[in-house]
Amino acid sequence: MQNLPGAPRLFERVRIVTIQRADYIHGAAFREYAFGLLAAFAALGARVDAADNELLTGEGVNVVFGAHLLDPGSVLPPNTIVVNLEQMRAGWPAQFPHYIELLRRHVVFDYSLSNVERIRELTGNPHVHVLKPGYVPQLTTIEPAGNQDVDVLFYGSLNERRRKILDGLRDAGLVVQHLMGVYGAARDQWIARSKIVLNVHFYDDKIHEIVRTSWLLANRKAVVSECAPDTEIDVDVRGAIVAVAYGELVKTCVALVKDDARRREVEQRGFEIFARRDQAALLAAALAHVSRPVPRRINLGSGKAYDPERLNIDIDAKWQPDILGDLANPAGLKQTFFSPRYGLTRLEAGQFDEITAMDVLEHVPDLVTFMTSCLELLRVGAEMRVGVPYDLSYGAWQDPTHVRAFNERSWLYYTEWHWYTGWTRARFDLAQLSMTLSPTGQTLKARGVPDDEIFRTPRAVDNMQAVLVKRLLTESERERALAWHRGAQRAVPATGSGPGNAGL
Repeated sequence: MQNLPGAPRLFERVRIVTIQRADYIHGAAFREYAFGLLAAFAALGARVDAADNELLTGEGVNVVFGAHLLDPGSVLPPNTIVVNLEQMRAGWPAQFPHYIELLRRHVVFDYSLSNVERIRELTGNPHVHVLKPGYVPQLTTIEPAGNQDVDVLFYGSLNERRRKILDGLRDAGLVVQHLMGVYGAARDQWIARSKIVLNVHFYDDKIHEIVRTSWLLANRKAVVSECAPDTEIDVDVRGAIVAVAYGELVKTCVALVKDDARRREVEQRGFEIFARRDQAALLAAALAHVSRPVPRRINLGSGKAYDPERLNIDIDAKWQPDILGDLANPAGLKQTFFSPRYGLTRLEAGQFDEITAMDVLEHVPDLVTFMTSCLELLRVGAEMRVGVPYDLSYGAWQDPTHVRAFNERSWLYYTEWHWYTGWTRARFDLAQLSMTLSPTGQTLKARGVPDDEIFRTPRAVDNMQAVLVKRLLTESERERALAWHRGAQRAVPATGSGPGNAGL
């Protein structure tokens, strides 16, 4: 995806997800912004679709609207961006502690800079970014009605300050229509019939409700909006609407309803200004910040040995790794992770110069998948450094979480016998093998006992270290491996005796 600087391949597959609850109709308020982002992702080359409540797991990225509607205790997969459209006024977050926890654990997009600052303050999450609503041609869908019999349309919840304005408009003789819980085509019919749509703050945050007014501007509707000198509003949007103080709203609406020419001018100017806000460009700029470059060396199974100079990966959340993930997952390198340190991250083939895995491999049930992922992650010539318990040591089986132990022959399937693991493009070479002797082994070594005999002595070796170097297969190795997989070559290739033979 060449149009997404800073996020290579991360957004090839995207799903726009709207959280919908059967007992809550107002989730429909997210539809237009979600639809605009779907079109913007498509314009940037993503394979994108939309769904209600159904999230991608592992592969791809979810962009979720309405996450605050999830039940307490709900979790979202790590490959999720939460779009926050709620005004994070003082006191509101305390009503939704489960939502604040979601904002802590995911990349967040928000239309308001003050919201972004508030979310970062509440969660400590640095991966909260501004994404402003913009224009895509698909948003322009409402044809003006031939007879606009409504002077002023207002939709949304009522409180005392909003009700006062509507009453003032009616007292001035205007035809006022108020809608609550009406969305989609039914609401758009009222928009088409109305001369003006009014926007009045519900809260004291003084954040302009751009998510609401963007739909109107995209459809050439004259918008009169409350806007004080300290209202948070983009300069271009202020010019696209009729922005006045609260006390001027009634007078302004009355004058604009009576002035058809002025109203047509406002409609066209608002559309032209908003249409310059390219949603695809705004989205690309936001996506460039969701992922930070990661170190090129991995500390795999980091546990309590966290290394700030490396990318720390572990499957246990209590160690607070950079990435909480399992390289033995069958999804392989298609997975997308959220890293508290680096943001939204996908591990790429050939990305890393070194993988260190100390006291890890003995815990992995599916070691072939695990080693295959490691091979893919390393560039050609890069090293995998491992430390494992020796199979004749006390440490091999004293830990009940160990599923295997190792000896000198344990590396054959990842080196000379690579075809048995399904590797037909690259393999490891065993560049170094060393043993850490126990006190028993050290005593034997001091007596001059040969290494081979020491290694065969129970409890003489504690653990083993290996350095594996990735290389591409030679043409002959590749041909033999492919032939073996086709079943055309049943004899063991000439590189050594295969499993089950006397040579083992």
